[in-house]
Amino acid sequence: MTGERCPQIKINHGGMQLNCLEWGDRSNPPMLLLHGLQDCARSWEIFARSVSDDYWVVALDSRGHGDSDHVPGHYSFVDYVSDLEVTISNLKMINPILVGHSAGGRYAFSYAARNKDKVKALVIVDIDPDSVNESSGSMFERYKNESDEWATFQDVVDRLWSRQPLSSEEMVRFQAQAMTKSKPDGGWIWKRDRSLVYEYERPDLWSSWKEVECPTVIIRGRQSTLLTHETAVKMREELPQCKLAELEGGGHWFYQESPGAFESTVKWFLETL
Repeated sequence: MTGERCPQIKINHGGMQLNCLEWGDRSNPPMLLLHGLQDCARSWEIFARSVSDDYWVVALDSRGHGDSDHVPGHYSFVDYVSDLEVTISNLKMINPILVGHSAGGRYAFSYAARNKDKVKALVIVDIDPDSVNESSGSMFERYKNESDEWATFQDVVDRLWSRQPLSSEEMVRFQAQAMTKSKPDGGWIWKRDRSLVYEYERPDLWSSWKEVECPTVIIRGRQSTLLTHETAVKMREELPQCKLAELEGGGHWFYQESPGAFESTVKWFLETL
């Protein structure tokens, strides 16, 4: 689905190594991509390549994900926001556009609320500021009860397809390859620390959301059961500079299920800045 592997960047964060991937020219406006829980930087690769002619695109492996270090006991909400802060500071990203999916969206708008003069724009993909979300809660129960290992690569594909049934087979196979690694003795294993599933925090962030001042767009797949239409509308109404795009053809993982529509929507929003 993609060509050559993109360059990696290693960032030291208090002795912990964070891993980033980058596309495009550093002379272009910066864009930082933040994945959701259990995903990884490479989950963004299709989108990143599609905008890399116009932007310097960096995707972060949050701690405990992808090729960043595992640090059990240090997976609090504040810890994850600090990864974002250190990445922006270390790479000297000036007024980056932050694109965050799911948990990554929560980190993105929390950072933007606290750093009003350091973020050019926000793209928030299918996430809410609530402390409790019934759909998210059921996901966590599944994560806690399922194994981290699969006997075959097709088992991984089937697992991911069950969560995002509107994705193409090509996309699901790419994501399965990006988020797992083969075991020396056979089979496949998730590329993330299981501890983070138990340590993950979901604080109420409405106060932070209301503090956001930069241009923002919320992108919601109409088939999503996680970010409801009613909550998305409430989020939009809280911010005068906020737009809401609700699109057919996908749910929570809309940027993977309808990559063309997602790319077009992000470009439309950025052209309005």
